[in-house]
Amino acid sequence: MKTNLTKLAHDTAREFLAGVSPLYAIDATVGNGFDTLFLCSLAAESGGRVFGFDVNAEAVERTRARLAENSLSDFAEISVCGHERIAESVPAEYRGKIACSFFNLGWLPRSDKSTITKSETTLAALAAAVEFADKSRGLLSVLCYRGHDGGAAECAAVEEFFDSLGGCKIGKYFDSENPVSPKLITAEFPAQNKSQKSV
Repeated sequence: MKTNLTKLAHDTAREFLAGVSPLYAIDATVGNGFDTLFLCSLAAESGGRVFGFDVNAEAVERTRARLAENSLSDFAEISVCGHERIAESVPAEYRGKIACSFFNLGWLPRSDKSTITKSETTLAALAAAVEFADKSRGLLSVLCYRGHDGGAAECAAVEEFFDSLGGCKIGKYFDSENPVSPKLITAEFPAQNKSQKSV
């Protein structure tokens, strides 16, 4: 049975972030709102906050509706804009305080597949996420989809970015028998060792 990488990302974050209070997080690609809902559930327990972004207005509408259905709207600020604008959109007071940043690359399910994340904007967003990350206890989590046009190149660029990070532990989770399977890449601050895993 193949591993559910979304569940793995959530489980990894839940374990890594246990006890962090208040918990501040970024969802760089809110999509249908599942990651945002998860992060808000953690933030709500500690009086924290989640900053969410998506270039697709439909994605933002879906996410806001999902949060409202679960009474978690008060813990999120969701913006219709590209994640490359994280640095200008998240208040400066949160620099160095973001415990977790989630990215789910590709396109919005059940929508126009011509609107996809791109390497250049994703890398800019990742650089901002690192800038805002809590280096004493922070997590970056990126789920890459490699099956669509440009997906493999974007994943390779993300992987190169993560491999260049110093002072953190890198995890890579994927189906080693399928070259276009999704790949989950994580970075945990602080740590010195790097590891790679297939699932």
